Formats: sequence, C-alpha cells, structure tokens
Amino acid sequence: MFKKLYDFFSSVKLAIFLLLTLAVTSIVGTIIEQQQDPEKYLREYGETTYKILKFLGFTDVYHSWWYITLLTLLAVNLIVCSIKRLPKIWKVAMKPRKTLPPGYEKGLKISNTITLNANISELKEKLIEVLKSYRYKAEVSLENDREVHIFADKNVFSRFGVYIVHLGVLIVLIGGLTTALFGFRGYMNLAEGTKSNLVSFFSGPKIIELPFYVRCNNFKIDFYPSGMPKAYISDLSIIENGKEVLRKTIKVNDPLKYEGIYFYQASYGQGEAFLKIVSKSGQRIIGVAFGQPVKLGENTYLRIISIDGNTMTIGIEFIRNGKVQPGVIKPFVLYKIPGTDKSVAMVDFKPVFYTGLQVSKDPGTWIVWTGSTILILGLIVAFFIPHRRVWARIEKKEENRARLIIGGLANKGSEGLATEIEEVLGVLKSLYCENTPKED
Repeated sequence: MFKKLYDFFSSVKLAIFLLLTLAVTSIVGTIIEQQQDPEKYLREYGETTYKILKFLGFTDVYHSWWYITLLTLLAVNLIVCSIKRLPKIWKVAMKPRKTLPPGYEKGLKISNTITLNANISELKEKLIEVLKSYRYKAEVSLENDREVHIFADKNVFSRFGVYIVHLGVLIVLIGGLTTALFGFRGYMNLAEGTKSNLVSFFSGPKIIELPFYVRCNNFKIDFYPSGMPKAYISDLSIIENGKEVLRKTIKVNDPLKYEGIYFYQASYGQGEAFLKIVSKSGQRIIGVAFGQPVKLGENTYLRIISIDGNTMTIGIEFIRNGKVQPGVIKPFVLYKIPGTDKSVAMVDFKPVFYTGLQVSKDPGTWIVWTGSTILILGLIVAFFIPHRRVWARIEKKEENRARLIIGGLANKGSEGLATEIEEVLGVLKSLYCENTPKED
C-alpha cells in the first residue's frame, strides 16, 4: 500500500496533471473577478449562473478548498519526486570515478593525447596548477612510478540546480497556502468622523474584527465636468488602545499599512444612517455608512444595505454566526435583534459621501518573493552553470618524456569544456614542447 502511494506521488504524470489543472483554474480566477459583491455577479451572470459559479468556488478560486488541495498535492508530489531521485543524483555528483583506466578515455566525449618533454612529477604539478587557474578542484587520485592519475571538477553544485528550483517552487506554494489559510481580503465603508474595526469579506457574510480601529477623519472626492469621479482621498487614523498611533492621507494606489494589513482607497458611496441602539444597560446613537456592519453581540452584526428615499425605511442584513437574515427598520421604530437584549431604530439619515476601503492581509507575500528569488537562482544554476569534469593520465615514456591523456565530460555546454581543455594543452605545450602535435 505504501509503495503504491509512494509511486503515485512520485509520478511525473501527476505533476503535469496538477500543473495543468492549476493553470486552467488560475485562468478561470483571472477571467472571473474574485470576491466581488453578490449583486455584481447577479447583474453580470444572472442568478442561475451565479449559483453555479459560487457552488464551484469560481467566485473565490484562490481560497477554495479544492484549490488549496491542489497546491498541497503539488507540494507533496514535488517533495516525494525530489526524495526519490536524490540518491542517484547524489551518487553521480559526490561519488565519481576518479581514475582514468586505459581505454576509458574512448568513452569520453572530449579526449586528447599528447607527448611532452617533461618528467611525470613536473607535469603533474603543472597540470594541477593550470586546472586550478580555471577554477577546477584538482587532486591526484592515483600515483606510482609509471603513471599518475588526476581528477578535477568544478561547479558540482549545478547538479543540484533542479533541487534549488524545487525548493523555490515549494516555498512559493507555502506562501500561497499561507495567504489562502491566514490572509483575507475585504472592505470597510467609513463616513467622516466614524471609526470601526470590522472588515466584511467580499465573498460571503464572514466578518472579522481587527485588533485596532480605523477612523476616517476626512473624505474628499472631486469630479470631472461629466460627473465621473476624478479623485477620492481619505484622511485615515489608526486608533489603538484609545490613542492615535498612525495617520495618513491615502489615495488610489497609495495605501495605508499597519501590522501587515493594507487599507486601499478603492471606492466611495453615499449614505450615513444614525442608529439608536437600546439595551438593558442603556442606549447610544452611532453613525454608520451603508454596507458597514455594526457589532451587536458575540458573532452578531447588523448591516444596512438599502434605503427607501420616500419612507426612509432601511433594508438590513442581520448576521449571526455566519448566517444572514434580511429585515427592515422603519424610522423611529425599534427593531428587536433576535437572540439579544438589543433593539435598533433609525433616527436620522444624511446623504453624505463615505469612503470605501479595500482591506487585505497577505502574510505569504514575502514567502512568495523569497521562493521566487530562490526559483530564479535555481534556474540560473540549472541552465547556465555547467558541471565539468576532467580526467588525466600521465604515463612515463622515457626519462624526461611523458604522455598525457586528458578528457572530460560536462552535463551541458560541452563546447566550453573542449575549449578549456585545448587551452590547458596550449599552456603545457608552450612550456614543455612547442609544436608538439596531439596524438590521435
């Protein structure tokens, strides 16, 4: 059973299938706008299509359970494939043959033989010196009175370039999973002078509470003569423990950042309602922009979604434990909040503009950037840095004559290795015997 699972997760076919599936679903996530207001999907696709898209998770692809599952499977596949193939690559890279037996040079793609006027000891030292000048790590692997074997290689780490790539991909996947599991993307609507710590998700009724408040000190919007918005700017403050800890004026593409959470100037709207909230402990009046939730109890919220300009009746969403219940509140009529001791009434309305903020937390951003950097480095190592090996055998011919058989292999770019060996031979020939021809 274990072997079958091991073979399944180490399959290259599985990796190709997962990559293609992720590519297709990512395209879907690009074509269909993600985490938008349900009303927008209903306008663009109709009720039936919207229900299908929502059921399939296409309105929030990158946070859907199946997308996270695909990323997890790809990560497992990558790890298992790497583990399965590592012993073979390790043996090739770290345990090479270091001698050049007679006839072995015929199996090398590049090999040369030359006879020089030098004793084998002198030639050995000079050959090692020249190879080191080309950044080879050279060593004597075998030596006796009749012959010397020399082994040299460089860039052995490039054999593991593919593993650097795998590590980079794995870190990128971890970054994506981190964002999918611990990040969020939502919105806040704040009228001038109001503050809140509640963020509504674009997809679904989920609401989260920030550990600090955001206050809109001022909101300014300019229009073109045609009536189209020209610019909208918000003066925001971060309130923590009752004190202002940060203040910034934001505009489009210039967000406010605090504790890893970004607040972008994204939209605007019109409408601020003043609600009277009555409970056993007393009553209070608060101003709230349309679409911004108000907390009424543990996991209990109320959100204004519409208003009838003639009767001043407001449409609301009562949200409790992630479930939504619609309702209406008539002016000055108390609306009993189910399951609580609170009642709500609308006592005033102002048609003022409010700022629409997009709120996002992406804890995986730096993980993804780190993984991407490692991935690029791995690709450079894997494709542009060759692992080259050189074997040499020096045979004693006469008292001061020796035959040098030298050859090499490269995992890529054999032409470069051939050039290096020619240059090494050129140096030796210039020292020991000019015009010495190479032997066939």
